[in-house]
Amino acid sequence: MPALRPRRFVPTVLMILAAFFVVTQPHKAAVAVNTAVGAVQTIAQALIAFSNGLG
Repeated sequence: MPALRPRRFVPTVLMILAAFFVVTQPHKAAVAVNTAVGAVQTIAQALIAFSNGLG
């Protein structure tokens, strides 16, 4: 069995942990995703406001 390279190993472990979290605690996972999406939207709005200010 070939060894996983670090570039593939870390994301694989994170995906397994995320899937386990979603299966065992779906409500907390939904809240976490909702919070993350809100944060990404806030960052996007800040970047848009910044780029509009540049002219």
